[in-house]
Amino acid sequence: QGLCVCLVWGRKLTMAFALSQPRIVSQPRVVAGSQPQTVVSSRPQMMTGSVTYSQPRLQGSPQYVSSGPQVIRQAPGGLLQSQPRIVSGPVRTVVGGSPATRVVRAGAQVSKPQWVMRLGATVPNFQCETTQGNFTFHEFCDSDPARPWTVLVSHPADYTPVCTTELGRCDTLSGAFAERGIKLIGVSCDSVDDHLGWTQDILYREQREDQGQLTFPIIADKDRSIVTTLGMLDPLEQNAAGLAMPARALVVVDAEKKVRLSILYPATTGRSFEEVFRVIDSLQLTSDLQLATPVDWIPGQPCIVAPSVSTEDASQKFSNLQIESLPSGKEYIRFVDCPGAEQDPAAQPEQAE
Repeated sequence: QGLCVCLVWGRKLTMAFALSQPRIVSQPRVVAGSQPQTVVSSRPQMMTGSVTYSQPRLQGSPQYVSSGPQVIRQAPGGLLQSQPRIVSGPVRTVVGGSPATRVVRAGAQVSKPQWVMRLGATVPNFQCETTQGNFTFHEFCDSDPARPWTVLVSHPADYTPVCTTELGRCDTLSGAFAERGIKLIGVSCDSVDDHLGWTQDILYREQREDQGQLTFPIIADKDRSIVTTLGMLDPLEQNAAGLAMPARALVVVDAEKKVRLSILYPATTGRSFEEVFRVIDSLQLTSDLQLATPVDWIPGQPCIVAPSVSTEDASQKFSNLQIESLPSGKEYIRFVDCPGAEQDPAAQPEQAE
């Protein structure tokens, strides 16, 4: 007997077709933007021919399929997924029982969520092919005990004007970074040979040709895999092929390989290394001291006591405690001398009237 099946999406009838016989689906098809896959349900499905889906849909015992990590919970009438999932290989789903069982055929892979740049995240250990040899990023982070922190700077392409000025400045400031226990590494979306040729222009502009090479390596990322993984793309700026250009990202990574600072400049704007040093100095000063730095702070100026520290403890632990008088009567803005710095009277914070 004939049967009419209707697919409903967003309360609208989107597709209807007639089926003559129920059967198990075994044709390859695309589910929610993933790679072609074969889905075999434990319940016969009424469908003819190969069907390509570009949107999430209901299938078999109601089961929501989309992209993203999956969390499945049992509910009356079938399966409900509280989170969508990514599937990148042939799979089969066995429906029934409690809890529901999802079986992945041997050889299939379930995609992991993409890494997200956020404070405290561990930077992926990607492979680096550079102007100073090949290694993994974590190996580079551990390569110099005297400089346990790392600054990674990304660039859209070689032989570009803004990037040339930035890398020249990085080279001249390499000593200032080293004094802070920091080593530099760059990444640009061209080959190592291109990087080496470009280096000569950079050194020429800085009048450092005799140096021969930059004081830090540049990673080759011709296929853009690294900048894509790290989320360093600027969708508002596109190259001649219409692809998003890599942005000017700067990432400060501590000795534990965790992100401590991430600044993403648009491709059209050069970096301010004065601000980079200001933030690094603040990070390293306040890391273990229960202090914070106020707006427009520069090294040597008074710091703010963290809210987690009592006023009594602050008076014993820090020098020259000053509490601002505020209309609320709450004593939460508390300045102290910057540890390790001689205080300039002119650098004292202004008191609120």
